[in-house]
Amino acid sequence: MSDQVSKKYVKAILSEFKNEELDYVISTLNDIKSAFFIEKFNYVVTSPMLNNSQKAAFILSLVDNPNSKFINFIKLLSENKRLTIIPSIAKELNHANAISKKIYKGVVYTKFNLLDEQKKLLEDSFSKKFNAKVVFDFYTNDFNGIKISIPDLGAEINFSIDRLKDMMSEYILKAI
Repeated sequence: MSDQVSKKYVKAILSEFKNEELDYVISTLNDIKSAFFIEKFNYVVTSPMLNNSQKAAFILSLVDNPNSKFINFIKLLSENKRLTIIPSIAKELNHANAISKKIYKGVVYTKFNLLDEQKKLLEDSFSKKFNAKVVFDFYTNDFNGIKISIPDLGAEINFSIDRLKDMMSEYILKAI
């Protein structure tokens, strides 16, 4: 539910803010989003003892030189009792901004630690393939092979050494 509401706010932000203003809103919302990891901050934002304007003023006190549009945006969220969806709005806004700039995030899972040159080669190869900038997060786990996933592009590549061994054994047995 909050994702649907967040997407509506993101759509409004993207239509109202352009270029430097949009970058300012994104960075400011990311800063505010990080404050939601603090328990006392959440207590203040959700406290029934404070009215909406006090909560908005509290959040705006964290922002350096907010412009009038941003102030109105925070006040609007506060009036609609939606300050708690700021992290979701920030996430959706980052996602929408990355897509508009053709920057896609992917994940690589492998059992082995890849060298920096290999990581760069993977990013460059996928960037060239999809005609966009692809940035990967690399994770090591128990998977005996490599799994690459880029959800926004609908791309997933999976190579398993165990599966390759099974297929080779099956092929050899069929050939006999």
